[in-house]
Amino acid sequence: MRDHATEPSRASSAKADRNLREILRGGYCTRWHANADMAHIRETLSEHHARVAQIILALHPSPSAALLDAALHHDAGEPRVGDVPWPAKRDNPALAQAIDEVERAARERLGIHINLSTIDKAFLKLADRLAGYMHVQHTAPHLLAQRDWLEDRLAIELQAAQLGVALAVSRLIEGAS
Repeated sequence: MRDHATEPSRASSAKADRNLREILRGGYCTRWHANADMAHIRETLSEHHARVAQIILALHPSPSAALLDAALHHDAGEPRVGDVPWPAKRDNPALAQAIDEVERAARERLGIHINLSTIDKAFLKLADRLAGYMHVQHTAPHLLAQRDWLEDRLAIELQAAQLGVALAVSRLIEGAS
């Protein structure tokens, strides 16, 4: 027999409106599908989200529940749009803004509402980029010599320095413990 007095009520849950079934289904979507160098290497959205959360837990001195929730769901709108390659977004700000809006709307339809402080947004961005970089380092390290990846590493290192986690990020990238 279940003790209903100790169970959280569905009505009291801030996440009661989430479409968990669709969130979980979307997690099977494959990332990197539009990147000719990476399309053959499998990484699901769920795997990426888990890595982002792991990085935040390792780097952030006191991550909030909202930040961890964002880490686990920040790309949940991608199944609606696809994983548009970073260079396309970087080189076309209007396209990036439109994609961001479609992804935000898709997340909201799933009941995911991301509202972070400025510092938590910066940690999420760092962890997101670092997770991608580390995935490439593990699966296709030869690509890291390309200009885009060299620039991305510099951006990661700069952001890590701004957040006070440069040494930890450097050790992670270099493989030091």
